[in-house]
Formats: sequence, C-alpha cells, structure tokens
Amino acid sequence: MLLLLFAVLFAGPAAAAVYRHPGLGLVLNVPPGWMVRVAGSDGVRVLPPKQEDRERGGVDVRIVRQALPGGLPALAARLRRADGAREAAQTLRLDKRSGRLLVSYREGRYVQNGLWIVSQRLVVWQQAPKQRYIKAQCTANAAEYSHYRRAFADLCQGMTLAARAGGRS
Repeated sequence: MLLLLFAVLFAGPAAAAVYRHPGLGLVLNVPPGWMVRVAGSDGVRVLPPKQEDRERGGVDVRIVRQALPGGLPALAARLRRADGAREAAQTLRLDKRSGRLLVSYREGRYVQNGLWIVSQRLVVWQQAPKQRYIKAQCTANAAEYSHYRRAFADLCQGMTLAARAGGRS
C-alpha cells in the first residue's frame, strides 16, 4: 500500500499523446488534456484543456498548410522588421538546410470597447514537398503566455512532418 502511494505521489507528468494527420503528413506530440480538432483538409486546431484558457488566456493553436511566395528567406526578412501592430521578431531562427523557420513576436489588436490586447506568438514554418509549407502558430495573450510556454514548445516547435498518405504532396 505504501509503495502504491509513493508511486502515485512521485509519478512523472502524464505522457503526451501522438497525433498524426496523414493528409498533411503532420506528427504532433499533444500535451495531456489538450484536444485536436480537424479544421478542413488543410489544417488542425489544438484546444487547451479548459474553456477558460481560450477565453481569458486567448489561447489559439492552429496548424495549416499554405503556400509561401518568396519562401522562408523572404518571410524571415519581413519578420525582422515591425509592421503595423506587429513588433519586430524577438526570436528568429532560419534553418535553410532543413527548411524550417521559427519566429516569436508580439502583435497588438483592438477588441470590443476599444481595449488594446497584445498577443505573443510562436510560429514555426516547415517546408513540405512541392514548395508547400506547414505553419504551426501558437498564440496567447502576452500577459498569460508564460502559462502555456511548455505546451506551445511541444506543439509548435515539436511539430514534425512525415510522408503523406498515398505519396502525394
């Protein structure tokens, strides 16, 4: 009995679930309690465990396939500079060899009643076959972002691509 109690008290965190989207060739490690919802044929949303996270924290995680005219170098150059309500990137890492761009930045927007909200974004673009890209974007209100930092790292930075079903790209 004492051994069982010890095992329960000192057990490590629950393991992440692996999610695969064959059409996108996407593989995600989904944190415990988070839920994946398919959003059309070209994307998924990942929802946090509590509705409160989406409302108060402004948590929004989306992974989509998209074309990227000019490719990653052109995008990186644009994100290095502020543009309107988007601040210049705080973190920007471009790995041309692997076709991956990681960027972190803040962006403001007005919401109802004229309130200005600043969100923090972690975005990863990964090149897929045929010059397509998979974009993983993890967003939360800047004041709440630190609560989700670990989950966002698992989701956005941990995203990998595998071969798509049927060999299509």
